[in-house]
Amino acid sequence: MKDALAIASLVLSLAVSMLYIIQVVRGKVKPQRFSWLLWTMLSATYFASALSTGGGVLFTFGELVGPGLIFLVSLKYGVGGKSRFDLVSLVIALVAFVLLFVASNVLFGLILALVVDGIGFMLTARKLAKDRSSEQKMPWLLYSLGGLLAIFGLQTFSVENLLFPIYIVISCGVFFFMADPKAKPKPEAIENL
Repeated sequence: MKDALAIASLVLSLAVSMLYIIQVVRGKVKPQRFSWLLWTMLSATYFASALSTGGGVLFTFGELVGPGLIFLVSLKYGVGGKSRFDLVSLVIALVAFVLLFVASNVLFGLILALVVDGIGFMLTARKLAKDRSSEQKMPWLLYSLGGLLAIFGLQTFSVENLLFPIYIVISCGVFFFMADPKAKPKPEAIENL
């Protein structure tokens, strides 16, 4: 049963990323470039961590491939990366990212990674606060569901294995509630982020 849930979380993660990319190309979503860059970098770290701890390997693999493709698409269709706020946020995130590789404690390293991920979250939340129509609800609901499936698909439960999927459930749930595709678009509010 746990293997089936882990496979379901992988399939769901990849399917949602493809849905998100289609919405980006169709102009329904404007991804925040630095958020997806940070999430891609961290996804590689989470995947490596899952491999070493026996955590949600399939889920984290899906979380690596999907954000990587979304980041590439965001280079053409996304927003962000031009403001001082974005640049300072990126520098802080990169410093924390480098520090997580010198952290000798696995839990401390994971917390640093979640800080970096949280900066990516903050950048997208900031974009959504300026233009709630810049994201669709369904991908975030499904990403959150994928995190929930990953929790139930874990072979072993530990703080290290639970932190990332719990964070995914919560952060994607926040984006689900913030997104309002029916709101009046405000592209000028987010173009120069």
